[in-house]
This record gives sequence, structure tokens and C-alpha cells, in this order.
Amino acid sequence: MTPARSLRRAVRAVALLGAGWALAIRCAPASHYESPDSVRGYAILVTGQDSLARALAAGLRSRGFTVRDHVRGGSGPTASLLLFRFEEPGPPPLTWLHAELADTRTGAVVAAAAAPLDSLGATPAAQAAALVDSLAAQAARGRPTPPT
Repeated sequence: MTPARSLRRAVRAVALLGAGWALAIRCAPASHYESPDSVRGYAILVTGQDSLARALAAGLRSRGFTVRDHVRGGSGPTASLLLFRFEEPGPPPLTWLHAELADTRTGAVVAAAAAPLDSLGATPAAQAAALVDSLAAQAARGRPTPPT
């Protein structure tokens, strides 16, 4: 059977099965995936465009991490940066800033840092520097450390 004929048969089979089935086949995960032994083994995905996300990306790059701003299929292990704030109720309310690095294939948190927002500094650059210090310290330990 010629390659062109094989391709036509595959296209016909996909048309018969429907687009939903073809998508499921195409996006099936690899049969075997081992996450790196260190946070350093990951490329860090920072998609945010706000000043804090940009400062975090710059700080991670300056510490030797590979940082990307978009998803790239077929690349090696990647951890996505998740940022969120949490406010504890009470007088006075306390706002925490959380940064987590999660494996994009498994969803596992591979590093995390959290601190009261008012203790990190007034500017996004100061806040980013404190978070990057914490994440880099976890990378120096050699094994991903989930938050406690």
C-alpha cells in the first residue's frame, strides 16, 4: 500500500469515527513519564503578563532557570507558574501571596512558596525577588518538595 493511500484511509477512518475520537487519540499521554529529580530539570512556564509575573520570570531567568512564555508541544518537562492571593478573615485581615510550580503533565506541585504579602515588599520586583529566593532554595535541595 502506498503512503498516499494509507493517509487517505486514515483520514477516512477519522471521518467515520468523528472528530472527538480523533482528538482523544491525538492527545493521549505518553505511556511512561518520569518527572525530573529537581526543579532545575523543568522549564518554567510563565504566561502572566502583569508586573509581578514578568518580575518572577526575570528573576527565575537570572537564577539560571529556563523560562518560557508559551506552551511548546513536544518539549521536555515543564512546570507552570501559578500565582494566587489568599486573604485570611479577621481583624486585621492578612493577605498571603502563593506561588506554585506544577508539572504540566501530571499536575503535581513540584515547588511552592507562600508569604504574607506585606512582608514581601511594596513593589512587584521586591515581591518577586523573595519568591524566587524561596523557589531557588527548593531547587538547591535536589528533590521537588510539595508544600506542607
